[in-house]
Amino acid sequence: MLVAESKNGSILAGHAKQGEYYWCPGCKAELILKKGNFKISHFAHKKKTCQIFSEGETSEHLAGKKEIFAAYKNAGYTGALEQHIKVLNQRPDILIRFRDEKTIAIEFQCAPLNLKKLYSRSEGYRNSGLKFCWILGQRYKVGRRLTQQIGQFMQWTKKLGFYLLYFDTLSSRFELIYGIQQIDFLPVRYYRFCTGNVDKLKEFMSKNHKITYHTLTREECFRQKNNFFKSCSRSLGNFRRLQEYVYQKGFRLQELEPLILKKKYGIPLFYEKELYWRTETLLQQGEIPMGNKKRLDYLQKIDKYLFKVPFIDRKRFEEQLIIELQGKTSQQLS
Repeated sequence: MLVAESKNGSILAGHAKQGEYYWCPGCKAELILKKGNFKISHFAHKKKTCQIFSEGETSEHLAGKKEIFAAYKNAGYTGALEQHIKVLNQRPDILIRFRDEKTIAIEFQCAPLNLKKLYSRSEGYRNSGLKFCWILGQRYKVGRRLTQQIGQFMQWTKKLGFYLLYFDTLSSRFELIYGIQQIDFLPVRYYRFCTGNVDKLKEFMSKNHKITYHTLTREECFRQKNNFFKSCSRSLGNFRRLQEYVYQKGFRLQELEPLILKKKYGIPLFYEKELYWRTETLLQQGEIPMGNKKRLDYLQKIDKYLFKVPFIDRKRFEEQLIIELQGKTSQQLS
């Protein structure tokens, strides 16, 4: 915690003095002031019974919310750190407001957070009429592939495509990862924009970047196909189960490669390889039925292959996937 209550009102840990009495704005319990040479000054509960303020904050989290708040103040925002919202019994890392615009709750997420808590906290802000923004720490950085822990924070706009927002405490900069796209057997692709200036970040995010999905080069097609055949040879875990399913239908998975491997990057919503869904769907009847009821059945079956993304309407993208796969079924399985 960076902020506590004292006899003179709210006080930042950096301004507090040892030997004084401080208490939690949420549960009202007594706090300990911790000041040292390595970790940023902060308060902690004597007993870990508070349901509002978490303990064990990392140096990244303590420093990050302070630096993010400073960046917004420099851009003309007003607000407060760790302000308790009584009606929600929640305490966002930062509350900010620009002139007469709506108040925004900012959460700087460095620790693991499950989907249920992410949804609950976000809905609390939404139902109270607050805008909210999740800014991520380094543990959520995108590697070669997306995970549910990272994917659940994704947002989408027509101007930016799929995106994630980070803050790097080492460089004191925001990092926007946008135009995120994925394809089987190759690394995730995206664009990056970095700045320490809130106004420049807002300006960049408001521009139309006309995101297009990358078409594989000849070399990338070779690497993709090579990785696919390697997986067929290894035949491990879920991939082995897929091979067995295909074999029961009278095929070898390698024979379906032209139908199930895409040559263009696409939406980054599949938590497993997209070929799992494409293969199983194609082999059910050899084509996608065109009737509305049957189409709905297939749409519902996509859900189990996709990330849970509380900030994105998946239905619009599921429909897009169905239409795309229908084009593939013009080729006959034989």
